[in-house]
Amino acid sequence: MNESLRTTFTKEIFERMVSEKLRLIRTEARLTQEQMADAIGLSKKTLVQVEKERKTLGFTAAALVGVLFRNSEIVQAMFGDSTLEIVELLAFTEVNPQAGELSGMEWIAQAQAKARYQSTGRRIWWKDEKIGQQYMKQSHILTGHFRIVDKSETLHYYGTDSAEADARLVQLEHSRHSQEKGE
Repeated sequence: MNESLRTTFTKEIFERMVSEKLRLIRTEARLTQEQMADAIGLSKKTLVQVEKERKTLGFTAAALVGVLFRNSEIVQAMFGDSTLEIVELLAFTEVNPQAGELSGMEWIAQAQAKARYQSTGRRIWWKDEKIGQQYMKQSHILTGHFRIVDKSETLHYYGTDSAEADARLVQLEHSRHSQEKGE
C-alpha cells in the first residue's frame, strides 16, 4: 500500500466501528441487552443509547467487546483474526513513557521477543508487501499495520512503522541465512 494513501487507523475509528455493530454482535451472541450490558460493564440505558447510535462505547468498552467477541462473525468481518493485535497497537501507540520506562511499542516489542505464537490471520486480511526467502512482510488491509510471518505463518513481528518492519525483515532474513551457513 502506498504510504501516502494509508489512512491512520485510530482508537476513534475502532470505537465507532464496534459501536455501530454492537446490536449485531449482541444478537449474534444471543445475549439480552441486560446480559450484554453486564458483560461489558455498562448500564442498560447506555447500551440502548449505543445501539440506537446516539452514543459510542468509548475505546475501553469497544476494546472489551472486540476482545470478548473476537470469534464472532461480525467482529471477524471487521478485523479478521487480528482483533487482539489491533487493540494492543491502538492502546499503546499513543502512550508516552515516563523517564526510564518503556514506551507502549517498546513494551510490545519486548513481549514479542519473549514469545512467538502461531498466527491465525486469514490471507484475506493481509496484503503481501515484501517476500523474502523465509519471511514475508504483510500489511493489514483495514488498519495498515504490518506483520512479519514465516512460511508456516508464525508471527515474528507486528507494528505500525513500515521502515521498522522492513528493518526487522532484513534482520530476520540475515539471521536465518547465517544459521543455515552455520555461522
